[in-house]
Amino acid sequence: MNIFHLVAWLIEAYIWLIMFPYAILSWFRVQPGSPLIPVRAFLYRATEPVLRPVRRVIPPMAGLDFSFMVVILVAQIVMVPVLRG
Repeated sequence: MNIFHLVAWLIEAYIWLIMFPYAILSWFRVQPGSPLIPVRAFLYRATEPVLRPVRRVIPPMAGLDFSFMVVILVAQIVMVPVLRG
């Protein structure tokens, strides 16, 4: 495995293991005292540095946050040349 495949694997792992669980968990209300509170806090801290700059450029519209989709799209666009390299 070369460095390019490792970078692509890390991007995919971040998307599937951090971003998607955070997006799904954000659809539900977490009750106080729930064991999911630390999980949600961790996922928030792991995704917010990536999503915040996108939200500054594309703010949520009609209650929908498109920053997640923009980050996924950009990650996929970045991975194509990385995998070819």
